[in-house]
Amino acid sequence: MARGRDRHDARQAALAALGKDLSRRGGSACELCGGKDTPRPVLVPPPKIPDLDNAILACACCRGLLEGGRLPDADDLRFLETAIWSEVGPVQIAAVRLLRRLVAEEIDWAQEAESGLWLDDEVQERISAD
Repeated sequence: MARGRDRHDARQAALAALGKDLSRRGGSACELCGGKDTPRPVLVPPPKIPDLDNAILACACCRGLLEGGRLPDADDLRFLETAIWSEVGPVQIAAVRLLRRLVAEEIDWAQEAESGLWLDDEVQERISAD
């Protein structure tokens, strides 16, 4: 059991070490909504190795949503209409996953945003791999 804990701690330390680079990339703000409320590094699954291509900087609210938390009012998530077009792979992947949760709830603007979305094959594979 100690080995599992050691691996977890090492992974968390590696993710935290990305904080400075993620802050530079995201302008010290949440890369999804732009909020400045305690942004922290978050690993975007499925990769298990923390690096810049697998992590985003996310505020407390977005971290909760990415972890499967309850969706707030759909209009509070309209930032996803822009975030799904991010050129930063893990940001786009996280945004599309959240958008698809709204589509499943039959939110009109989310369905419209998804209908016009084009994803390259690599991004689509990562989104589907979750």
